[in-house]
Amino acid sequence: MAEISQVQIGVYGGNDIWPLERPDGMPAIQSLEVMCGKDHMDVHLQFTQPFEGIVSSKGQFVDPRCVYVPPSTGKTFFSFRIAYSRCGTKPDLHGQFYENTIVVQYDKDLLEVWDEAKRLRCEWYNDYEKTASKPPMVIADLDVIQLDFRGDNVDCWMEIQHGKGPWAPPVSGIVPLGSTLTLVVAINDYRDKLHYCPKLGGRC
Repeated sequence: MAEISQVQIGVYGGNDIWPLERPDGMPAIQSLEVMCGKDHMDVHLQFTQPFEGIVSSKGQFVDPRCVYVPPSTGKTFFSFRIAYSRCGTKPDLHGQFYENTIVVQYDKDLLEVWDEAKRLRCEWYNDYEKTASKPPMVIADLDVIQLDFRGDNVDCWMEIQHGKGPWAPPVSGIVPLGSTLTLVVAINDYRDKLHYCPKLGGRC
């Protein structure tokens, strides 16, 4: 019969079992802020005490670009950038968010029970890139309004001219936005004299 031997894993200080609670005096995360960019996220991480451990993306420790805080740094504040295109960043199939999980390892050599994993997510409820467009504004053909009066051999008409009147050519097609137009109201009386009123709402 084979003998079964017991092996104790994770011995901490003599015969004591590895503690499950964070030891006193260890640094802790004081604040964690993320600024979402177009193709990356900027992370600002602050500890209550000098941090000697490692911060990296989960499962990406072998890639130096994905180790954001190397061991034995001894600082309390760190800023680093996580690209959406690497380090295990996962995009949403509908383009609504990008997420990356970072591991905060407090010991420079061992991964312990009080280490932390933070899933950082940048959410985009609409696609980041949109094309802003507006259909061109078309001014339709302007109708020339003709007013006919009877009696006293007086002819009166109104005309919209392209340019500064009263001798500009009449409008005959689509007018570009911003063009100069003149509204001319004219009366041709029996003495063959021409009177014009180049203003809106005017009477001759």
